[in-house]
Amino acid sequence: MKDVFIVNPKSGKNNQYELIKEIKEHFQGKRIIIEKTKGPEHATFIAKKYALSNEPVHLYVCGGDGTLHEVINGCAQKENVIISVIPIGTGNDFVKYFENIKKEDFLNLANYSNPEYMDCDLIRVNGEYSINTVSFGFDVEVARQVNELKKKMPTEGIIPYALSALVSLRKPICKEYKVQIDTEKLAKDNYGFLVFANGKYYGGGFKPCPEANIADGWMDVCLISNVKRHQIVKLAKKYQEGTHTQYKNLVSMYQAKTVHIDTENEIIYANLDGEVKEFKNPTIEIVEKAIRLALPRIS
Repeated sequence: MKDVFIVNPKSGKNNQYELIKEIKEHFQGKRIIIEKTKGPEHATFIAKKYALSNEPVHLYVCGGDGTLHEVINGCAQKENVIISVIPIGTGNDFVKYFENIKKEDFLNLANYSNPEYMDCDLIRVNGEYSINTVSFGFDVEVARQVNELKKKMPTEGIIPYALSALVSLRKPICKEYKVQIDTEKLAKDNYGFLVFANGKYYGGGFKPCPEANIADGWMDVCLISNVKRHQIVKLAKKYQEGTHTQYKNLVSMYQAKTVHIDTENEIIYANLDGEVKEFKNPTIEIVEKAIRLALPRIS
């Protein structure tokens, strides 16, 4: 099996240099391949190249959630590919799902000598895959602001999201959409948040769907409607803790296989693993066991 490290040079600044040094030391005497990404979607191109070879390959994704997003879009549903996540990016929400594994454990290459394997579901939106979360609404406007902020002020964790939320509050929070969850057509409503979760965390540590499971064959759905500006601050703390579900007048929770949002052919912005995309009338669906993960084994 080939060991291929896909490294995003823009992730984590000096972390990549330390990582490449560690890779070469740890795999001394073994044949490894280090591929550095050169721009947007290059990680998808690299992953697809190895996936289409049909030869067994272990892809180590060295970057943040954005790099991981690109990689899974190059190798989803390819049985010859195994993925490990080396979280050196500024945003690493997906690995937070594994609450019994510390970030340091993911970074320690020795933990992959005899890894733990698991099959992971993916979410697909009009043909594009997401491994962690897909969302529409106020938080996408926040994500757009975060991306702009990180260009000017490299930082990580909750800080850029909190600052961006303050900026986004100046704009309308809710918009009217028709939503169908599997066969159930919901009444047209004003939605502030529409979140479809495979993993548990997004946005630097918020927990929209606290019961989400990456291997149960279901999307967890969180719909927040008719929320007002003055309610956002109070809701945000609960949203971070995953206890916002207590607000039954605002929050509706579901599990689904397929969801359709009728935007009446207007463009709607979506947040897929932290990457902002444009869609019209998106269909969001779960794809079971679409990728195989190799997780660090902690002795």
